[in-house]
Amino acid sequence: MIENKNCANIKSFKLSALAAGVAMVAGAFATPAYADTTFESDSGWKAGFNGHIPIFAVLGNYDDPTDEDSFTITTGFNPATLQTNIYAPTQNGLEVSGHFQMNADIAPGDANANFRSRVSEIAVAGDFGQVNIGKGFGIFGVPAIGDNGSALGVGLIGGPDQVAATAGRIGNGYFYANFTPRVMYTSNSLGGLQFKVGVFSPSKVGGVADAEYSAPRIEGNVVYTADMFSLWSSAFTQDVDSKTGTFDDYTMSGVDFGGSVSLGNLNVRGNYSMTSGTGNGVFAARLDPNEEDASQWYVETTYGFNRTTLGVSYGEGEDDINSSANDTDLTMVFARYAATDALTLMAEYTTLGTEGGQGEYDAFIVGSQLTF
Repeated sequence: MIENKNCANIKSFKLSALAAGVAMVAGAFATPAYADTTFESDSGWKAGFNGHIPIFAVLGNYDDPTDEDSFTITTGFNPATLQTNIYAPTQNGLEVSGHFQMNADIAPGDANANFRSRVSEIAVAGDFGQVNIGKGFGIFGVPAIGDNGSALGVGLIGGPDQVAATAGRIGNGYFYANFTPRVMYTSNSLGGLQFKVGVFSPSKVGGVADAEYSAPRIEGNVVYTADMFSLWSSAFTQDVDSKTGTFDDYTMSGVDFGGSVSLGNLNVRGNYSMTSGTGNGVFAARLDPNEEDASQWYVETTYGFNRTTLGVSYGEGEDDINSSANDTDLTMVFARYAATDALTLMAEYTTLGTEGGQGEYDAFIVGSQLTF
């Protein structure tokens, strides 16, 4: 029998007429809620589907590459996502499941669309904890990425022609965990303490044929969660070697720590991270004798009442790979309103500053997300 369950860069810019147009466009994309569906067979197999569709209208003024005003409609930090979960019947104390995720960006024309899979993995759970095998989210940098500003927002924008998912606080608050093939172990909660450790496919140095990667990247984190607060720390390490000795072998590494505290409707969270042998991007090994160092941090405060959440966050990133132009700061001011359990309406103001003065912008953003 099949069971189907359904349940319902920094300058002033003109906002007047164009901002009103942005609001109307975003409202037009406020998608109605659809049914969440779960299937179960007589033999005990289950299948579930969930996901989200975020749509944002962005009005920005950019300094790089030219002084340019831009209007675009795009996804935010998270692309549109469909998650499929398959659960096998429990046997021998093992809960085995498969997880597959498809993601799509918003672009003006099919030729520019970015359609991909971020997750394709097997999960095996039991009294020992859980093991994940396949491609999925990393460990280093989690749960720093759980900030409210990025979770349902836009954050760092790549430029006036942004059509793919934006960058949230990558490089201006946290080092992104990314989606990578790995084998990962997650412990059960031990009095509020939980840890993860995993072996990952190494990150590659772009355009360097002499580099070799004889060992996996290792990542791990530990999180302590109590009623009113949470504390975490994570780390990673990866060796990059030369096959013929044209450069000195070196090690990429990183560590971060952070925490959050909730006092009624008020939540405050922060994170600090530092890395070596890589910059503030996404696990991009840097072939450099100085093993370039980078650091970043952010602090965020949110306040929720009824169905509304208000928030502000500020973060900075420093990366010595090239010049001080890589020293940036990102401010996010945002508001969220849960129109229904499935539909969230959002507004955001984001401004990026750089020490070098290039790449600065500010943007006014409105949007909506259907979560199912």
